[in-house]
Amino acid sequence: MPIDVDEVQRRKAIAQATLAVAARDGARAVTIRAVAKELGGSTAMVTNYVPTRTALITNAVRAAESGWRADLEAHLGELSGAERLRATVEWHLSTEPDDLLLRSLWVEMLSSAHSDPSGVDRQEPREAREEFLVASLAAGVPDAGLAADVLSLLTRGYYVSTVEEPTYWTPERASRVAGAVVDALIGT
Repeated sequence: MPIDVDEVQRRKAIAQATLAVAARDGARAVTIRAVAKELGGSTAMVTNYVPTRTALITNAVRAAESGWRADLEAHLGELSGAERLRATVEWHLSTEPDDLLLRSLWVEMLSSAHSDPSGVDRQEPREAREEFLVASLAAGVPDAGLAADVLSLLTRGYYVSTVEEPTYWTPERASRVAGAVVDALIGT
């Protein structure tokens, strides 16, 4: 008789195990075998839910993303106009303890885009760009679409830069750059 497994719970467990392996051994060490070992099971226990390494990493990144929208809304509160735009950019440029780990996994995920394009998460960047668009419109930015594009590139570039040079690209340095960009987009 087959074992009844809750797929959502299993994917969460796989995501947690993936993050544990990455935190302990680095993003490059994340493999189906390593995650299965972390879970205390066979590779089939993983591949039944995430068939490739890219899917494994994408699953972990998406699990982390699931709480980001609520966190952003809590950060923004009742802010409006230019303050809401600044706070949206600030939130995207913040660095929590797990962010560097997630960004390393994100870079790993993106590095496989040429061989496994279906494994790359395209939903979150679109949602982030939409957040920048809505905030830019509310702030009265003359070309809100361009502003959303610029801010998307700025934040995505920051994510890569924090993996490349984490001691140089501090949240404070990024905040200074972002402030200048937002001021230029708003026209102040």
